[in-house]
Amino acid sequence: MKDLQALLQNVDKLLNTPGEVPTSPPISTDDTQDELLVALKKYFGYTAFRDGQREVVEKILNGENILASFPTGYGKSLCYQLPALMLPGVTVIVSPLISLMKDQVDALREQGVYAVALLNSSLSWEESRAELERLERREIKLFYIAPERFRSRRFLNLLNSHQISLFVIDEAHCISQWGHDFRPAYLALRDAIRDLHPSSIALFTATATPDVRQDILQQLEIQPCQAFTRGIERPNLRFSVCEVSADAKKYPLLDEHLQQLTGKGIVYAGRRRETEEIALYLKKRGHRVDFYHAGRTDVERKQVQDRAFNDGPNGLDLVVATNAFGMGIDKSNIRYIIHWTMTGTLEQYYQEAGRAGRDDETAHCVLFYCPDDRKLHEWFVKESAPNKPDLLKLLQLIETFPSVGNFRMFAAEELEWLSSSNEGKIRVGISHLEKLGFLRRLYNLPSKLSVRTPSFEPIESAEIADESQQILLRHLRSRSELHLLDFCRELDLRPDQLMEQLIDLQSEGYLRYWGAEDLVLIELLQDSDLFASMSADQMGFEDHLLSKRRQIDQIVFYALAEGCRGQLVREYFGETVEDDYRCESCDLCDPSLRLVALNEGNNDTNTH
Repeated sequence: MKDLQALLQNVDKLLNTPGEVPTSPPISTDDTQDELLVALKKYFGYTAFRDGQREVVEKILNGENILASFPTGYGKSLCYQLPALMLPGVTVIVSPLISLMKDQVDALREQGVYAVALLNSSLSWEESRAELERLERREIKLFYIAPERFRSRRFLNLLNSHQISLFVIDEAHCISQWGHDFRPAYLALRDAIRDLHPSSIALFTATATPDVRQDILQQLEIQPCQAFTRGIERPNLRFSVCEVSADAKKYPLLDEHLQQLTGKGIVYAGRRRETEEIALYLKKRGHRVDFYHAGRTDVERKQVQDRAFNDGPNGLDLVVATNAFGMGIDKSNIRYIIHWTMTGTLEQYYQEAGRAGRDDETAHCVLFYCPDDRKLHEWFVKESAPNKPDLLKLLQLIETFPSVGNFRMFAAEELEWLSSSNEGKIRVGISHLEKLGFLRRLYNLPSKLSVRTPSFEPIESAEIADESQQILLRHLRSRSELHLLDFCRELDLRPDQLMEQLIDLQSEGYLRYWGAEDLVLIELLQDSDLFASMSADQMGFEDHLLSKRRQIDQIVFYALAEGCRGQLVREYFGETVEDDYRCESCDLCDPSLRLVALNEGNNDTNTH
């Protein structure tokens, strides 16, 4: 306990006054449980851990790597914030969403933790510079950073001048191209971890199957890593399924549910057209409703989201949306989520249903199941499944795009048009080619950049130590706009190196640049001639198809279950559950959750 008390005293100095981060030795492992409870009470006011939290904290404090799959609202952030305050050095936290980053930083500051900072695109150059200066003065223990920032070599070098005790990746499933929420920016983290050598790595996700968890570790090249899976279920959510014989039967079913449900809600549909049709149907019945999908403009989508979050008279009662209304929808009082269309995987269903009831109050999650939904997803799988002719065509097309050395840059839409394939099939194809060692996908890049250099005083290039950056800055001073590919060829620069240099120069205040990241960056490792010589067996196509069909099977098993739905879900996500387990939160455990009125009044509709 003496070790902990000494450490807490040092950390108190840091939390209440600016200055150097204390370098106390790690706490003793003796009486760890008591020590952790003291720290938990001191920093967060809690007297006990939730199931699974203590084990994760202990592993991190012991310098081990962990991957934790905890449900939304379970307290994942505490699992890394507490050891971050107890460990020497800096904890780096990577998050894909600016809003979630800001919420966590604000919450820590409200608790009196001031040794916390964030770095993302929402900050001005002056604000970014101020945060980096705080880091240099060793005033930061918890540093929230957007994944794009790790492309900067200078930034990595700056981090490397500090002791990185813990490297945290939130929403870690975003690294998996096989997952449902892949984010190209997360691919930069693989090299960042290799460069920074953190003492411990902690990965967190709300919904990841054992297969996706394994892919996360392979993508990030992290071994060994202990997995923790706890309580995918949330007791305040009530789950039910209603089976219908045809899509047309879903409209009266929706009416019946909305008569019995109150508060704000989301209706998820599989196609853009359906969201518009359902919203129009509900609007005619007096509901304050709008639709949301990726085909609407940025302005329209922001308007819908703002009204969805507005609890006043100008707000919406519900939004009908595709899964584009996804990560970052962090409104706490959503009272119901209805899935008009069955999702293709059980993890996608639980990710979306989990957006209800984040205030821990009761919320309802309803799935409309129609047998035709399965046929739709089987068609999607068949259309997106890789095969040798399609992959060979894809690789040959990538080879034809404008190049800088082994690098190719192209717009995803152009590749879709040339290959006559949809985005999903191309993403799966690129991932498969990467697994086979023919290419490496990097983060996305802008095709065009607007560049501004400060006009208030001349900047001496001699002040820049890196000669390549001096040359780059001289070329940029006479330009207000540049085409990335042409500029790379002109200066004989790799595209990824150019972006690293630009990020570095911007962080130092030598320039500002803007540009939408609309190009996919691929590094070719092997050519299509070698691929053409491979057999189909070497490429593992059948395994991919079997995996995708098993995912569809699982969501259908869930819809048609005769026992506890919660048991099925927990086992799917890798938990061990007793045979007689009952969740008491699904319609098969609690008959009161069934839609009795509809069952009595409509013989064409079955309820489960």
